[in-house]
Amino acid sequence: MLKIYFAITCFLFATTLHAQWIELPNITTDPLTSVDFRNENTGLVCGANKIWRTTNGGDNWAVVYTGNNAISLEEVRWVSDQVAVAVGLGQDGSKGLILRSTDGGQLWSAVNNTIASIFTDVFFVNENVGYLCGGNTRILKTTDGGASWASQFNDNNSDLFSIHFINENEGYAAGGIGGTGRLLRTTNGGGTWSDVSLPAPFLIQAVFFTSQNTGYVAGVGGKMRKTENGGTGWTELSTANTSNILDLYFFDNNLGFLVGGTLTVTSLQQTLNGGGFWSNEAPNAGAGLFSIDFAGTTGYAVGVNGTIVKTVVTVGTEEEENAVAVRVFPNPVGDVVQVEAEGQPILFIEIFGANGQLLQRKLAGNTAMELDVSALVEGAYFLKIALENGVVMRKIVKG
Repeated sequence: MLKIYFAITCFLFATTLHAQWIELPNITTDPLTSVDFRNENTGLVCGANKIWRTTNGGDNWAVVYTGNNAISLEEVRWVSDQVAVAVGLGQDGSKGLILRSTDGGQLWSAVNNTIASIFTDVFFVNENVGYLCGGNTRILKTTDGGASWASQFNDNNSDLFSIHFINENEGYAAGGIGGTGRLLRTTNGGGTWSDVSLPAPFLIQAVFFTSQNTGYVAGVGGKMRKTENGGTGWTELSTANTSNILDLYFFDNNLGFLVGGTLTVTSLQQTLNGGGFWSNEAPNAGAGLFSIDFAGTTGYAVGVNGTIVKTVVTVGTEEEENAVAVRVFPNPVGDVVQVEAEGQPILFIEIFGANGQLLQRKLAGNTAMELDVSALVEGAYFLKIALENGVVMRKIVKG
């Protein structure tokens, strides 16, 4: 459920977050399984046997594909401004389906395929090289932007649900069978794939790597693991989520999002410290989410009952604070830190430790506040600043 690799550098010294998710009007009552935006305005979603396209940031959607040759479409991904690819299961239920558009997602045609497996995820490293995965441990590769695909791997021992590449040579494919997860890795562009050992394996629905060393797998039961040494060792992360995690998106080694849930429960969480602490950001949608994507700082997630939610995340350095009209100073701090919000009152401020523990909460009502942090030991902390129009997160250093 992942996409062309895209990263925004998020400076640790002053992480700024303004991420209020709003629900957009439903375009269908069917589940939407995938979302991908080329830019903040132009995007694609798919679900059942249809693909929709928007050119105004989700305000309006047009059906661009209704397939008599598709039982289900699982993923849709942009390759370039003009080329996009969608994958799923063909109408007869015996073969995987690959669709391709070469006119910006308006018209779609089937790519020849004879492989008898559902295709579940697709990922493009660049405008030419891409990979897809699916049932029966199927992995395929394209070197011509999705016009043709060649089988790379298949051992029929499990199903694969997510594929992610760090660069053109290094990538991971994840899934499993029953309650047991499986993670495969390649270091030569898919020429060979080998199993990665995971402690207490669980069925994996999503894999995402932010660098060659740092990566995440997540899935059934809200379980998540993190590696910081390229998959050699894994640490269990707590998300306080007991439902399924179905997709991940990370801007860098610190700022990330997860989505999932059930038919009636929405799970949408964010982390500011690389998964050490996850906060609940879910709107009251009452439906699980299958897929999340960001185009720049504009994010979208889709799921059950045609649910679409949207946010604009402000991510920047201290020099960019004017974008959210909040100043936090001095930084590093001593015993007192000042917080000023231009033109809007501060509702409250919470201070979290680097491990996500809430240490202090202070109600406000003015546009400026002074916080006594003399009792805090030296180290890094996060300020959650609640304003009338959203929430801003800042990192401070006590030193």
